[in-house]
Amino acid sequence: MNKVMIGTVGLLFLAASPVFANPSTDSAAQAEAKTYNSIPYASGGFGADERANLRAMNRTDNLELSFALKNKDYLSGADVIIRDDQGKEILKAPSDGPLFFTKLPAGKYTFEARAEGRTEVQVAQVPAKGQTRLYFAWQEEGPRAQGMAKTGSVS
Repeated sequence: MNKVMIGTVGLLFLAASPVFANPSTDSAAQAEAKTYNSIPYASGGFGADERANLRAMNRTDNLELSFALKNKDYLSGADVIIRDDQGKEILKAPSDGPLFFTKLPAGKYTFEARAEGRTEVQVAQVPAKGQTRLYFAWQEEGPRAQGMAKTGSVS
């Protein structure tokens, strides 16, 4: 009787194990939304599945930034600073992968992305509806630096 009880309890724990699984292994969990100055953002995008999940999660955001080398290999991320048309810093965050999404009030912004020891700057209008997509690309110099991921190419 005790062996049957122990076996039954063991099966229950085994069956329940997905409930107690570590959520950090789920690619959608890795791309959780964060905020800076009350502005929501999400980043990530390692691997095709995670990029697809991240894009689906953030399809209503009005800004997508992508970080890659000029040879089209994705970068593991960049430090992002967004300034409004008055030059005021409204968002500063590290990107946790080659994609960065946020929802900003409509307007003109300056976008700075730092990676590979260099800062790339772009100015763009962000719409109230729709999405602005900006691509930042760095020239690869010398041996591949740490912090880069060869997880795919920019399409």
